Amino acid sequence: MSDVKKGLTPTVPVIPAEVADVIERLRAEGYDNSGIVALESRTGGGLHSDPITLRTILFDTLLAALVNGYEREKTPEDKIRAVYEEPADGEYAQGYEDGIVFTLDTLGIKIAGVNA
Repeated sequence: MSDVKKGLTPTVPVIPAEVADVIERLRAEGYDNSGIVALESRTGGGLHSDPITLRTILFDTLLAALVNGYEREKTPEDKIRAVYEEPADGEYAQGYEDGIVFTLDTLGIKIAGVNA
């Protein structure tokens, strides 16, 4: 009998962009899932930044990402851009958009498509 339960779909986790970048680079360098897990588990002897980055998510989440695929977590810039580009209704719509731009400009943050 199969260990796979029917009707269940695998969970595709959302992971930080930095972790996704490491996974994608390691895959391009020829690492398979077991190699990435071994690298994540490596300790001692002048740790490279890759294991440290991989450890920023839960181990089970890493496994799910390697096996089931993943979605990249939106960066703060992506989140602001999505809110800014979302059609706003009502009498305060323009003020809302102006407030976002004012805040970003005040903080010295430039986001393409919003205030850059």
